[in-house]
This record gives sequence, structure tokens and C-alpha cells, in this order.
Amino acid sequence: MKKVVIIGGGVAAKAFAIASLQINKDYEYTMIRNNERSPIPCGIPYSIGTLKDSTDNLSPDKEMIDEGLKLLIDDVNVINRANKTVETKNNGSFPYDKLVIATGSNPVVPPFPGKELSGIYTIEKDLDKIVSLKKEVESANSIVIVGGGFIGVELADEISKFKDKKITLVELAPHCLSVAFEPNYSTEIENILRNKGVDIRTGISVQGFKGDKKVSSVEVSTGESLDADLVFLVIGASPNSAIAQACGLECDERKAVKVDAQQRTSDPDIMAIGDCASKVDLYTNGTSNIRLASIAAKEGRNAAYHLNNGKEILNPVGITNLFSTAVSGKYFGATGMTKQQAQNSGYSVIEIGVNEFNRHPGKLPGAAKYESKFFFSKDDLLLLGAQISGNEQVAEMVNVIGIAIQNKAYAKDLYAYNYGSHPMGTTSPNKYIIHQAALKALAANN
Repeated sequence: MKKVVIIGGGVAAKAFAIASLQINKDYEYTMIRNNERSPIPCGIPYSIGTLKDSTDNLSPDKEMIDEGLKLLIDDVNVINRANKTVETKNNGSFPYDKLVIATGSNPVVPPFPGKELSGIYTIEKDLDKIVSLKKEVESANSIVIVGGGFIGVELADEISKFKDKKITLVELAPHCLSVAFEPNYSTEIENILRNKGVDIRTGISVQGFKGDKKVSSVEVSTGESLDADLVFLVIGASPNSAIAQACGLECDERKAVKVDAQQRTSDPDIMAIGDCASKVDLYTNGTSNIRLASIAAKEGRNAAYHLNNGKEILNPVGITNLFSTAVSGKYFGATGMTKQQAQNSGYSVIEIGVNEFNRHPGKLPGAAKYESKFFFSKDDLLLLGAQISGNEQVAEMVNVIGIAIQNKAYAKDLYAYNYGSHPMGTTSPNKYIIHQAALKALAANN
């Protein structure tokens, strides 16, 4: 039987394994990863806060193992392309007919003075390390979070649920989450956190850390010294491609492993998926730096579909932003480009705002108002991006809009979308925000 070896055990690796075990049954599968227990990545902030037991954020292996996957906990030291083997640290070599590299990403740690002090942590996708981090949070008094992206914001929100914690969030950009949201949404999120006692410092940079073996302060560009006995560095991530580079696989300018539309690398018998693999922007066809669990899962499924040659390429080719988050019970979602990103890409933009209740009539129990912005190309009314806030329905609503963007929908397409409604679960048939946004865009362009 032909052999598939998977290096890595995160979202991409598991998406590949779960799909390929079902559609490519003529292979024997071995997954090699270096941690005993994998967390659900997007659940990491909640395993530090909301979840009483961090181990409840376990990403299970049972389904794959029951289907026949062999799971090995070890490190892969070398990929030998000539012999088609991978060499492990403790268990010898494993031959492969097809190899899937899913080594993920590494947290970005700039060369800050004092970064070697204890008490400074990045977020690693290892459940046992997350369990330890929760204990660190419980015992800390002053916590500084460096980075105002999704992980930083969600960590701040979760840690604010603990009593007597001084929390400071430092972000270099003018606003938190500015890559995903317009300033008004970012400001609202910041104000929610401020009302929960989080000190938000935007537009400033970290200069270094001070302490005697253990961190005691964070030095910032304003000249201030922020008290800290615990620091989280959540600035971003870079592709973990060292093992791919070492065996001579081609990488892009971001050091991600170059892949084609079928996830194949420069070696036709090796695929790469997830954060370690290159990405193509849906709009520009240039290199994208978006790294999300949902994209990793998509690439895992794509690799499983194309494990054997001869199948048509799955569409769409290319990715775009598709985010959602919750801060203190309010949900925010974004997909496609922000207005500024669209303008920077050369588009003239029509901005449309739509605010409607998520139930009809709006007096029904549990009704909440969606607030949304849509961005269309002025030339042809191509949908470029959208942002929305409201209750938990936002998470799925933004996915619906994301599907439209992935299919390069125009205002006329949104205008014609069929839509099922129910008083307790949706807006009115005449007030659906996607239809309303399309109608306003069509009217504005007449």
C-alpha cells in the first residue's frame, strides 16, 4: 500500500487527514507531530479565561485514529527527497510516496532588549503549555499584552474576567484590529475593553523589557515604564519552513513554501498546507500574508482532493480576509478588504451602510441590531469587502458574505440572492442586509 507521511498535527494536518482518509483509501497514513496534545487554536484565549479547565480545549485525534491513521509523537529532523524518507529524532526513518508538510508558523519575536527574561511568553499551539499559561495568569498582578490583533484583543477580554488584574494592551498601529476593521469598529472594541478596565495604548511601540531574571516592566516609546510581571507577545507569526528549506523546496519572499493551486510544492510528491505554505490574494493574485485556521483547513481539504493527479482545480483559487470575534458578548465580523485596502489596490469605492434588526418584528425577545458596512467597486459594483457587528448571528452572517466575496459577486448577484426567513431567526424578507446593501449600491450607481 502507498504511504502518506504528514509532518505536523494542527488544523491543516487534521483537515487533510480527515478528508483524505475518506476519499483516498488506498494509502496508509502516518502523522508525525511534536506535541502530545493539540489545542483548538481559536479557542486558546478562552482556555485561559472562560474555560475552567484548559484541557477542555483539546483538538481530538480519535476520529482519525479510528479511521486508520498512525499518530507518532516525535520531531522530524530531515526530509530526504532522494530516498523519499523522513528522518525522526527518536523513531528512525519513515518512507513516503506522498509527503504533506503542515509545520505551521512560529510566533514573531522582535529583538527587544530583555526578551530573554522569564515571564515573557508567546502563544504556542501546545495544550500542555496553555495549561501552564493559565496558571501564570492566575498568579500575575500586572499583565501586558503586546499586539492588538485578534489574539491580543481576545486575551485582554478573557483576562479581564479575573479579579484584581492590571491589564495593559500595547499596539503599534493607531487602532487595534486595524487590518480587519474600519476605525469606528476598532474604536468600539477598544472602548468595550476600556470599560472593563483594560488600559489600551495604541500608536506606541515596545522598546524593551526590564527586570532581574524575571520581567518587571515594559519600556515603551513614550518613555513610560509599564509594570508587568507577565507579558504576552502576540505580534504575529511567520511560516515555519526551516525543514522545507533544508531539503531544497522553493519558498517565496516571506519564506513560505511555494505551492500551486493543488498545494503541490516544487517537488511533485510533496505538498504543503497551512501557515507554512504560500498564499495567493483573491483580488490581486499577489502573495498574501493572511494566516487563519479556516484557511489552513481549506488547504488541507484541497490537498486531500488533489492527492492523486487528474482532478480539476478547486475554486476559488486565492484567499481573502474572513474574520469574526466576540468582545464582552458583542460580535464583530469582517471579510474581504477594508475601504483603505481596496483604495490601496486601485479601486474607487462605494461605501454602503445598512442597520437592521436580526429578527422581525424588532420587538421580539432577543432582537439585536446588525450594524454593517459594505464596500463595492464604483466601476462595476464588485463586492470588495464587508464588516458587521451585532449578536452571535454575526459569525455566520459574515461567512455568508464571505462566500459571496469568494465567488466574486457583484451587487446584482446579491440583489438576486434567494433568502429564507423566519421571525425568530432572521431579518424581514424586505430588510435582509445583503439585499439592502445591493439595492443601495445599485441606486448609488444609477
